[in-house]
Amino acid sequence: MPPWIRIASLALVAGLALLFFRTDRTARAPSATRGLSLVRNFNDSLPRNAGNALRCTSCHLDDGLRVSALPWAGVTGRYPKHRLRSGTIETIEHRVNDCITRSLAGQALPKDHLAMRDIVAYLESLRETPPPKPRDLVRLTGDTIRGGPLYQTQCARCHAADGGGSLAPAVYGARSYSIGAGMARQYTLATFLRWNMPYDMAGTLPAQDAADIAAWLLRRPRPDHPGKERDWPNGDPPPDVAYATDGVRRRGGVLPPPRPILPRTVLPNPPGQ
Repeated sequence: MPPWIRIASLALVAGLALLFFRTDRTARAPSATRGLSLVRNFNDSLPRNAGNALRCTSCHLDDGLRVSALPWAGVTGRYPKHRLRSGTIETIEHRVNDCITRSLAGQALPKDHLAMRDIVAYLESLRETPPPKPRDLVRLTGDTIRGGPLYQTQCARCHAADGGGSLAPAVYGARSYSIGAGMARQYTLATFLRWNMPYDMAGTLPAQDAADIAAWLLRRPRPDHPGKERDWPNGDPPPDVAYATDGVRRRGGVLPPPRPILPRTVLPNPPGQ
């Protein structure tokens, strides 16, 4: 092969490699637009990391902007921060992965993954959005006997009689959030229901009805969250946490009654991590 052909070939390869590098670098710039698409369509966009039929905006309604539905307004300005559940200082990436592994019953994303960077970019776009005034918590004891019939009359038309979802996401069963999710806590779920459900009549559900429906729902089967026993390592979980923790055991505290748990589709973290 003549030397000039060899040199030209090497130059072509180098040029293509440089073009690929530049394209890859450009493609990996975080995109808030892409992040919004991911939180709207997580299980379709990232099926390997999804563990159920939910998406981020199943709970964070109106793209995380509804003031009564766990809003994301200003959330990136509150991290890093110490959280009692892990007993550590958490970054915003850690918090996003908490939602993925617990609420979506899925597998965590690496913190430098393009999808994680896009999701954080969307959250960052809401940094200057004024945080809303919190809604009153529904701290009522729920009646499971009342909750079952109320679910059928108030919720089943969208979430299905078996809780598996139809017009709206699954609220129990294998396609719903895990026992380690925030929504698996009585007060959190009852408050969400009180102010946001039924979807087309938000704010009309009486607080006691919301508490009763929440109590009934949270005694239905849902996916496990391996490692949940390590939550609240200082033994200080909120009173409505649905599972026993090692910290409470060490302190000799009262453990909650067992709840029905289903196996997960995916593990919270990749093997070996």
